[in-house]
Amino acid sequence: MASVNYTNPIADMHGKLAKTDKVVFRTRNGVKHAYAIKHPHDDNWSDKQIAARESFADVANQVKNIYADPEQLASWRARFEQLIATRAYRKQLEQYLAQQNAPAPVPYIPQPKLPKPPTTLYGFIFSSLSK
Repeated sequence: MASVNYTNPIADMHGKLAKTDKVVFRTRNGVKHAYAIKHPHDDNWSDKQIAARESFADVANQVKNIYADPEQLASWRARFEQLIATRAYRKQLEQYLAQQNAPAPVPYIPQPKLPKPPTTLYGFIFSSLSK
């Protein structure tokens, strides 16, 4: 008599199966997703898109330069540690995480999204410089 072993042959899957695939697999918050990649851009960006890309690149270069300079990095690290020690920051982070983990209301009613506070030094520097 045959015996059947009901184990899953694939424990986890993420990314593309082939380089030219249009389907990407990922796991977000414990839920597996498969989504199709669509590329609507044909490299004809508007002036606003070009300006946004340039400003993003400028801020990224500034952060890179800050990380290269130990004195600047130390001052930014002190500012970040001072921020995360505040009660207002912890409260904002708790509210953001609670909203992310809350189940969606049925029927769906769009809710205003809380902004995510910076959780890393890099993100703190980036968001501070981009304002």
